[in-house]
Amino acid sequence: MTQNQLHEFFRGKKQKAGPDGIDWVTRRDAWIRAVKELYQTVTDDYLKAAKADVEIDYPDKVVTESSIGVYHISELSLRVGDEVVLFSPKGTNIVGAKGRIDVFGDRGEATIVWLGDRWSVIASRAPMLRLIDLNAESFSEILKDIMRP
Repeated sequence: MTQNQLHEFFRGKKQKAGPDGIDWVTRRDAWIRAVKELYQTVTDDYLKAAKADVEIDYPDKVVTESSIGVYHISELSLRVGDEVVLFSPKGTNIVGAKGRIDVFGDRGEATIVWLGDRWSVIASRAPMLRLIDLNAESFSEILKDIMRP
């Protein structure tokens, strides 16, 4: 196959796939930025009164997503005594949202989704998806639900 034939072959494949109209680099970068901003809000606002009692760390995570590829993003680790709560970004290719973070504790887990203009907590999935805006109060409720008493 000549270079021109190869070029035409690839162009045909690309056209068959259809233009998705999504700038994946911009979407990935917006996702990473949104996660950093959420972590800033958590540490500076939601944990403000209790910050002295919490060890905060930002371990690196490698995520692989279709259409985006491999990228690095930070997790948020909150250590309180002998217990750790981990905020672990799942990705930005999420149905019904622009991103998802799973939150793991000793007693369970929670899910936070980024809707592009705000963060919400998934309160229930069935029979219908029910979201609650993430704020200081809902953040505290997440911790109470997934941490040991």
